[in-house]
Amino acid sequence: MKARIGLVAAGMAVVVTAAAAGGGAASAAGGACPSSNAPNELVLAGGSGQTAQLGKPFPAPFQVRLANSNGCPLTGDLAGISVDFDAPGGGASGIFAGSGSREAVVGTDAEGTATSPVFTANFTAGSYTVDAHSDYGTVELGLTNTAGGLPASITAGGGSPQEATVNSRYAQPLQARVTDANGNPVQGATVGFSIVPGTTGAGASFLGGEPIATTDSNGLAVSPTLLANAVPGRFTAVASAEGVTAIASYVLDNHAAVTTITSVKPTTLTATVATTFRGHLRARVLDAGGQPLEGASVTFALDATTGGAGAGFVAGGAQATVLSDANGIATSPLLVANTTAGRFGATAAVGGAPDATYTLRTVAAAPATVTAGAASGESAPMHGHFPVPLAVTVADRYGNTIAGAVVVFTAPRHGASGTFTVGGSGTSRFARVRTNANGVAVAPRFTANGIAGGYVATARVRGIHTRASFALVNNPR
Repeated sequence: MKARIGLVAAGMAVVVTAAAAGGGAASAAGGACPSSNAPNELVLAGGSGQTAQLGKPFPAPFQVRLANSNGCPLTGDLAGISVDFDAPGGGASGIFAGSGSREAVVGTDAEGTATSPVFTANFTAGSYTVDAHSDYGTVELGLTNTAGGLPASITAGGGSPQEATVNSRYAQPLQARVTDANGNPVQGATVGFSIVPGTTGAGASFLGGEPIATTDSNGLAVSPTLLANAVPGRFTAVASAEGVTAIASYVLDNHAAVTTITSVKPTTLTATVATTFRGHLRARVLDAGGQPLEGASVTFALDATTGGAGAGFVAGGAQATVLSDANGIATSPLLVANTTAGRFGATAAVGGAPDATYTLRTVAAAPATVTAGAASGESAPMHGHFPVPLAVTVADRYGNTIAGAVVVFTAPRHGASGTFTVGGSGTSRFARVRTNANGVAVAPRFTANGIAGGYVATARVRGIHTRASFALVNNPR
């Protein structure tokens, strides 16, 4: 006979269809379990009722297991029984890692449990079911693809319209708000700001590095400080977010003025985090006739940052006021970098004149930590490829990621292990990879060897005593 068992997970109906033995119950009649108890049904073990954003993987894999309707423990060899996970061919659906399609066939483990590869939602929103088929029945898992939390629109949130004197800073940064398809703020979206020069050539530049920002919990991204160029006139700025076709626009206006202070090279200084900058900020002050002005009071100011790269003067604080010498040159005290790597700006001001500007940069210290990514705990069939690449993040002792660090990935020499694809078509149990701009090194594709079992692959960086470890499993076919 056929039994249909209704389950409810996260508000979604789940139906399990199994071939039930005649008169099956929660336990064997009479209370005693048989000495030989083969499976006669397939039941849900986990993964139903999940929601994922469009184009993103679902948090947990799908799991089903073999069972007997008498409720007694199963006996016999439960490993290697095929289960076919099958997602819809149209509309809201997704694809499985490894196969790259809407279907994935896996074998049960020794406990009779089948676990799907990572499943990634497609770009159609909606609810649907994924079927798990086997000779012992079919299980339906309810899933939902949602556009919630993905950038859908961007609007100007502040800083427009605005005016500034030529060669001086604008009073407010530009702000952009990013929302999803439901109008809710999106946190963590990347927003890029750019300048569109006016017909007169009027424009501005961003201080402190690349004009890219990340939205906060209110969906707001804030640009670096804007510095007007030397040309009077109107111009615009725009903000854009990845995945959003529209842009946010800002109206800006440069006013004419006479320049009486300029920065002296070098205008860009670099230091390792938590160390002193070798150079000073220097500015030249000129009078109305263009001659050096001695004794002018010049205020050097460091741009304030929240949780980002920055520095302070050796005497403390973010401002220092000094007098210009006989050549009209004012020299700041030494600066001490904080512990965050990145770029930020500084200015020199005198009277009501437009500011002189500088760019300061702090770089990460020596490598101190190497941290394993999400591949640990993954499994693959013998001679099969692991679905998630081995990856690590390298950082200094302050948590700043390090680009260009050499990472050596190593698989065990004996027993269950695997090899990396190197040199195009070659294989090796070693792989040398440099970290990218975000401090992440991703190993080449890793393939299980022909020995089943668990093992540990490692990643090391010269100068760091500890290694990152990946617990991996080669499953028997």
